[in-house]
Amino acid sequence: MILFRNRTFLLLMAGDFIAGTGIWISTIANLQFMQHHVPSDLLKSLILMCGLFVGILLSPKAGIWIDRYNKRKVLFAASLVRCLAPLVMFVAIRFDSVACMLLAFVIMQIAASVYRPAVQSSLPAVVKPANLLKANGIFLNVDTLQRIGGTALGGIMVATLDLFTLYALSLVFYILLVFCTFLMDIPESEQSATTKGGKLRFREVFPLIRSEPSVLIAMVNTAVLLLFLTGFNLLILNFSELQQAPDLMGWLYAVEGLSIMFFAAIAKRWIGSKNLVTGSILFMFLFAISFVGMSFSESRLLVILSFGIFGCAFAFFFPMITTIYQLKLPDEARGRFFSFKSMMDRIMNHIALLVTGACLDWIGISAYMIILAVMASLSGAITFGIAKKKSIEVRQQLTGTVSV
Repeated sequence: MILFRNRTFLLLMAGDFIAGTGIWISTIANLQFMQHHVPSDLLKSLILMCGLFVGILLSPKAGIWIDRYNKRKVLFAASLVRCLAPLVMFVAIRFDSVACMLLAFVIMQIAASVYRPAVQSSLPAVVKPANLLKANGIFLNVDTLQRIGGTALGGIMVATLDLFTLYALSLVFYILLVFCTFLMDIPESEQSATTKGGKLRFREVFPLIRSEPSVLIAMVNTAVLLLFLTGFNLLILNFSELQQAPDLMGWLYAVEGLSIMFFAAIAKRWIGSKNLVTGSILFMFLFAISFVGMSFSESRLLVILSFGIFGCAFAFFFPMITTIYQLKLPDEARGRFFSFKSMMDRIMNHIALLVTGACLDWIGISAYMIILAVMASLSGAITFGIAKKKSIEVRQQLTGTVSV
């Protein structure tokens, strides 16, 4: 496979896996540290929100850095900054300092707010246009693997190792990440190179988004799905408690994860050169079907099957919309766009988590899943009508030059 001969692409994927796994291990270790030193649940929540809030504030600046400077250097700098977090945690452990733990968490969020948008905006520079969809599918699989592997590994390590050793291991992961970014070769386009001389403004990305209806459609549909994705862990816990089956949690995580990995691997073959806009919209109806299935919350089989259907839709939808963003937005604006999207996702996550919790308390999980199904269907129907009326098309290119 051509992608697996592309050294920089492999390094980007390896770096994302290492970074993600390290983040999950550090997050679980941070929760363990807070369990011993922060008795108040409210204070724990405020500490977690503080780091996320800093990430949101930094996102506009991060986008400008990604568009202004060489992306490899940006990734390298973000990786070096990430290495500071475990070092600060060594001080926190030594002096039982919650303030140092907060500083370490803020450092992690700063690095994350730069690193991930930089990776997403770098992919079109190192991969053929014809292989972008497949590359985004692999990227999604790497994300799924590090989410599953990172949480499992972190859980085992917390139970068997002391916190100092945990943070030492996460530091090893981050040093490997620095090594990976050092070896990357991410070329700059001529358009991107010209932006270095001028002054970049974050708000310049907004007219670009408004002028690309395919991008707007993808963002609207994603916002609807965030209601489910943000409350994912809460919903799985609710299904498990409702059916009084603790093992159901493991089954749901496994089925959803395996479904994503399988279908993401074959997404390009199935989609081919079809219209990515209408294709992604049609999967909104598959999401709706999965939510209807989940509304039968007392049926173990239907809930498990519905999570499998959700994983299938997820595996097609997200690589497709990411490819739309990468194809329709110019190289010199992708960093700011993906930073803006990351910022909006974080804000939406806070709102959606509150909405999910409130709805589960007030109307129950079955009614909530029906509401999500209706919202997904309406969003799909409206955006499909707009796409057809305006003849909006984005297709994967079948040929293209390799940048690396």
